[in-house]
Amino acid sequence: MTSEAITAGTSRIDRYTLLALLVSLVAYPAIYSSGIMGRIIAPIFAEDSRLHWWYFWLANMAFHWVPSGFVWLALRKNRESWVSIGLDWSWFLGRKVWFGLLIGFLAFMAFVMPGVHYGDTLPARSQTIFIAPVSTAERLFVIWGAVTAGVTEEVLFRGFAFTRLARAIRNPWLILPITVLSFLFIHGTPRDVEALISYTAAGLAFGVPFILMKFRRLEILILIHFFIDAGMVLAP
Repeated sequence: MTSEAITAGTSRIDRYTLLALLVSLVAYPAIYSSGIMGRIIAPIFAEDSRLHWWYFWLANMAFHWVPSGFVWLALRKNRESWVSIGLDWSWFLGRKVWFGLLIGFLAFMAFVMPGVHYGDTLPARSQTIFIAPVSTAERLFVIWGAVTAGVTEEVLFRGFAFTRLARAIRNPWLILPITVLSFLFIHGTPRDVEALISYTAAGLAFGVPFILMKFRRLEILILIHFFIDAGMVLAP
């Protein structure tokens, strides 16, 4: 762990940090799973509404960026850098050519895949999952959505949550179930056992490595998260 992260780990939880934790780990999951998103999602099933598909993604982004803004505020007020939560932005800058090629490939596939999957007639709904894109415009938007989810969810539920809760809870394995529970409910109230197991497993799959990496290399988790979500660009 870097010296800055170690120093941060011995600090108290100030009011800005506490507010950011409450917003991201309590308020965000509570509001998201309260039924608001369900009312947006329902027409996608009932009416095959592509307009509500856009509503869903825009609302989803708002739910990601608002709590992330509180994290940014807490870091700024406390004069703490992103490195203190395990995130080194220069890691991405050092690989900007490769990331540029990756985004370019995904953008190209966004134009190609609708024709490959559907020919000249687009379906009313994705054949994969309801949140998956159909048209080229939707696939291009999902690329940005994958960037958003990869960065914000890893910052909120791994980087910031673990490093800041560690100021009060010394054993990181006791922090893990807190983050997993919040991560579960920011994907909505589990609809069935399969969804419960899936999101719980995902929370563990990202949380455990972050503990084992001693709260460092959040960039790797962001990249993996991005790859998983960006896969929808290729899906039918």
